Amino acid sequence: MSKETPYVVIHAGVHKTASTYSQKILKRNQGYLEKIGVRYVHHRKTRKEYTIPVQLNGYANLGLNFKTKVTDGEMKKASRKFFKSIGAKKGERIVISDENVAGHCGHCVKSGVLYNRRSTLIPGFAKYMKYPVKEVHFAVRNYADFFASSYVEFLRNAKGGDVVDDTHMKLQVQKRVPSWVGFANDFAKAFPEAKIVIWQFENFRDLSDEILRALCGEAIGDREFAMPSKINRRPSASARAVEEMLKMIHMGEAEEALEKRVEIQDKFPRSDAYPGYDPWTEREREHLDRLYARDWAQLSKDERFTLLRTKEMANA
Repeated sequence: MSKETPYVVIHAGVHKTASTYSQKILKRNQGYLEKIGVRYVHHRKTRKEYTIPVQLNGYANLGLNFKTKVTDGEMKKASRKFFKSIGAKKGERIVISDENVAGHCGHCVKSGVLYNRRSTLIPGFAKYMKYPVKEVHFAVRNYADFFASSYVEFLRNAKGGDVVDDTHMKLQVQKRVPSWVGFANDFAKAFPEAKIVIWQFENFRDLSDEILRALCGEAIGDREFAMPSKINRRPSASARAVEEMLKMIHMGEAEEALEKRVEIQDKFPRSDAYPGYDPWTEREREHLDRLYARDWAQLSKDERFTLLRTKEMANA
């Protein structure tokens, strides 16, 4: 570990891969981590003070008509202020977590691409880092499940004029063909000196402790992470809830559907009675499964990436 500057670690999510769960555990253990030289930066602080300005700066440079614009000079000041507020010492490990580094779920849903603005947002996130980034961590997920979950998240946060139905999303995904390989390559290009650590969300339950230890580094030793007294998991909308919302949207009642989304979700919560949302046919899902298996195999062969796997997974 370099003693000249803080040792910066980026946890870049992604969405719908239990990032919030990991963030809550890191927050719960924040006091102990600081005692051993690991400073966790809360994701809300990162998002407000760094990620959002970076994105507004990127959008401004793309010529997009956002009401708030951040110039390059303003972004440099925001970065200095952000890192100064962290107060990290030389040699101290900083863990910066935000699943919005590459963009938002809406970007995926509307374009059918894994974060269609990532080629601007990821380099921007890297460009304004005050200190060299030593590690970047993120998860990948089966394409069918990732886009299904992203669509539910999109509906949860969308505004009336932004709504697209799931048929549009499916057509875009099938036309554009998602690729975690391209996604990982963009991180490798933006952070050429960093160790890139990747794991599969499907193995999160078996890997959760290893993921947290990888983020926090060797100083954590054998100590067990204290768990939050209560983790409020936000319920996922069921297929029935999404169906009800889409009915209203197709009838031209998008605003009303979004106003009632919480009410609809509470009425049809994901449960044994109301299965999870899955827009894919069996054939479509099989195709996306094959793409995912192919891309994970390609990532596994790339020496630029460090994959987190249990011994059983590695020997399979």
